[in-house]
Amino acid sequence: MQIKTEKIEEKAQQVSQVVEDNQNVGTTERIISGVAALLLTIYALKKKNTLLGKGLTAVSGMLLTRATTGFCPVNKAIGRNSLLAGRS
Repeated sequence: MQIKTEKIEEKAQQVSQVVEDNQNVGTTERIISGVAALLLTIYALKKKNTLLGKGLTAVSGMLLTRATTGFCPVNKAIGRNSLLAGRS
């Protein structure tokens, strides 16, 4: 039983490290991104046949992806990680 518990703890630490390596958006920013994505989607649906509506749909999709995955390519490009900043 002791060995199984140690293996589970080791695996949990490995998974935690993978998450830290692949996420760079903190919880507050993820919530804000999700809400913004929802609001932009609602507005984009009202303008669905215009270029503005199509552009807003793309932006809301990016924000939704950022909110659900916790990863932002812009943050990565500039070396910013608000996930780790919130843990200090």
